[in-house]
Amino acid sequence: MKIGIFGGSFNPIHIGHLITIEEVKQKLKLDKVLFIPTYKPPHKNPQVSYEHRRNMVALAIKDNPSFELCEIEKELGGISWTIETLKALHKHYQNDKLYLILGSDQYCLLKTWKQPQDLVKYAKLVIMPRPDVVGRMRKSKNTIIVNVSQISIASKNLRNDIKHGKSIRYKVVDKVYDYIKKHKLYLA
Repeated sequence: MKIGIFGGSFNPIHIGHLITIEEVKQKLKLDKVLFIPTYKPPHKNPQVSYEHRRNMVALAIKDNPSFELCEIEKELGGISWTIETLKALHKHYQNDKLYLILGSDQYCLLKTWKQPQDLVKYAKLVIMPRPDVVGRMRKSKNTIIVNVSQISIASKNLRNDIKHGKSIRYKVVDKVYDYIKKHKLYLA
């Protein structure tokens, strides 16, 4: 099988995530995509708990049979290093091909990650470039560049909108919108 791996803080998950990952899945003919909420991000401090972020991911992908919630980082515990996640997934899916899906913003920050040079031992890197970065993207045998729709929604902007009483309706799926309202997330 060809398995996509898409991790992030998903704070909150939004339609930009879903649209672009669906496009990557189709273009690369992936059998499924694992959505992995970061348990303890090394470079961020999410405002809401892992459980809330995990629940929002589960709600957002529930209706897509090709999308699967994966809690490997919670199972591993501690700081969520992508290299450790890939090692664990590689053991679990040893007969499958793994594809680590990254936005070009994260790809440009790889040098700040733990053992970035070793990522390609466990998965091909799939990069979704933004127009402002596409000229700086370098192809290699372990990197695939997939052009996707440019959806200009950012989780940090959604959090800010909620904090200031602005609507985020239609920027997240309805179930996530309702969850955020019900649990009063991102208000403070």
